[in-house]
Amino acid sequence: MRALLPLLLAAWAAAAPTATKKKPEPAKPLTAAQKADYAKVIQPIFEAHCVSCHGPKKEKGKLRLDTLEATLKGGKNPTFVIGKPNSSMLLARVFLERNAGDVMPPKDENPLTEKQKEALYAFVEGQPIPDELAKAAIADTKKALAAPKPAPKPKK
Repeated sequence: MRALLPLLLAAWAAAAPTATKKKPEPAKPLTAAQKADYAKVIQPIFEAHCVSCHGPKKEKGKLRLDTLEATLKGGKNPTFVIGKPNSSMLLARVFLERNAGDVMPPKDENPLTEKQKEALYAFVEGQPIPDELAKAAIADTKKALAAPKPAPKPKK
C-alpha cells in the first residue's frame, strides 16, 4: 500500500487541475536567543550525528546541516519550520524507533540521546532551550564526539 500512495497522489493531482496549491508560510526570522541556542546546542548535535552525511562533503537528500542557513533551507523536503514541530521531517526521523527503516541517524550510527532530542524539539518548537536541558544535551554531544564510531556492519 505504501508503494501505491505516491501513484495515487500523482493520479489525484493530475485529475484535479483546479486544486490550488497552498504556498508555504514564509519563515519568521530567528530571534537572537534562537540563534544562540542553535550555535550552542543544536549545531554541535548536528556536527556529532548528522554532518558526515548531510554536510559539505556529502548531501544525502540534498540536505545540509552544517550551517544554520542550510538547515533552514532544507533539502528535497523542508527540514522543519520553527514553530511547527509536528510537521518536521527532521524530528519525525530522529524520533523514530531505532529499528525503523528511515530512522536518523542511521541504525549503524550512534543515536541521539533523549536530552539531545528534547533540545532539538524545543528549538524546532520555537521555545528557548532550558539551561539544564542545554547543559545535558551539550554533555551528551561531547560524549558522542569523543566516542568511537560504531564499526560498519558487513554487507551481505
